[in-house]
Amino acid sequence: MNEESYQAHLDALTAEWSDVLEENDFDSVLVAAGKNSYYYADDQEPTFHANPHILRWIIEEKCEHCILTLKIGEKPHVHWFTPPDYWYLPSSTPKWVASNFDCQVHTTVDRLHKACAESLAGSHRTAYIGQEPSAHLTHQNIHSASAKLSSQLDYGRAYKTPFEIECMSNASGVGVRGHIAARDAFFDGASEFDIHAAYLSASRQSYHELPYPSIVGINEHASTLHYQHYDTEPPAQHRSLLIDAGGKYNCYHSDITRTYSLDADLDFSRFVRRVEELQQQLVSEIPEFQSFVELHERTHQLVAETLVDHKLVLCSPSSAYEQELTDIFYPHGTGHLLGLQTHDVGGHLSDRDGTVANPPERFPSLRLTRRIEPSMVFTVEPGIYFIPILLREAAGHKDINWSKVEQFLPYGGVRIEDNVLVESEGVRNLTREAFQFELS
Repeated sequence: MNEESYQAHLDALTAEWSDVLEENDFDSVLVAAGKNSYYYADDQEPTFHANPHILRWIIEEKCEHCILTLKIGEKPHVHWFTPPDYWYLPSSTPKWVASNFDCQVHTTVDRLHKACAESLAGSHRTAYIGQEPSAHLTHQNIHSASAKLSSQLDYGRAYKTPFEIECMSNASGVGVRGHIAARDAFFDGASEFDIHAAYLSASRQSYHELPYPSIVGINEHASTLHYQHYDTEPPAQHRSLLIDAGGKYNCYHSDITRTYSLDADLDFSRFVRRVEELQQQLVSEIPEFQSFVELHERTHQLVAETLVDHKLVLCSPSSAYEQELTDIFYPHGTGHLLGLQTHDVGGHLSDRDGTVANPPERFPSLRLTRRIEPSMVFTVEPGIYFIPILLREAAGHKDINWSKVEQFLPYGGVRIEDNVLVESEGVRNLTREAFQFELS
């Protein structure tokens, strides 16, 4: 870890949060990592996912029950939970937490909560961010964060510090190493299960450490946008692979998709290359747009041109767009904010006070409607798919070339996704940088 960069990140967070607290008439904040819960009627529990607001400070996911407190004008304080246990290995305080925070270690949740309440006793008004507090943390000076305060923190998370950008760049490297191994496994004839195993091994991640469940779709499975299974046996014929899989570094996510066609001479292989060119054109045009909605509309225009060029639709590109034929082949959004969550918060906030900019009626699944501004990291992920349920709704449409659609149905579809940082002059493609480094 770059200690200097991390300290600068903490300084920036302290200043940002102090301003937000003061503006909302709070003089302190308590951020609870949260606790896990058992499956229904079971003694097993899912993988713990911490409150991302605390992860932005301590960058350690093994922090169940831990609490961060911040008083305006004082150094942040972390209460760490390390119980004596022989069933499971307790988490220990990371060295960067011990060296950058006032830190106390507690062996019981009861003691931890009492210590937090005592440390905040002199506060006039404390904002609480997290799951429902225990009885020790419900005295009159602790209040659930207001909607306005929460919106301001969510809005601010879109602007990444240099430390966060460094983490996300490294997260791209983690994901890319897995993608290269997955691609090679596909061309060697592996099953979806074995392709995923190759991805995990090369990226050095266990399944529960992934930022999201990997999508590994061979052939027609690529037409299911969030395909959730892994066939253990390879199909009789390998045609195509769509893999959407990411990596983590210091809790920050990458989200990368690639599509491959087995035979480079096939018409579908040319189609995959065209969608990749479309995606790269979109990335290059980002500085021309003020909002992500405009970028999404531009995506549909380029999708229309691609459909016409490959004779999947028989009308003009403008007509394909106006008739909403592009929506049949491209039903999801062009991208989303990325950070401590794969679909990071704040994508529909038009200002820091919580005003919501809903997606256009035509594009309800668009996760990002904000202005495009420097220090934002988001995905750019156009795709064209052959989804039976959507095609059936358009059955018989005179401007769709149904014979060509039937030809491409067994391949499922194409999606190409990169993670892009907006800079003051242009954009930086974190994903392409990682591929270039790993393949050099």
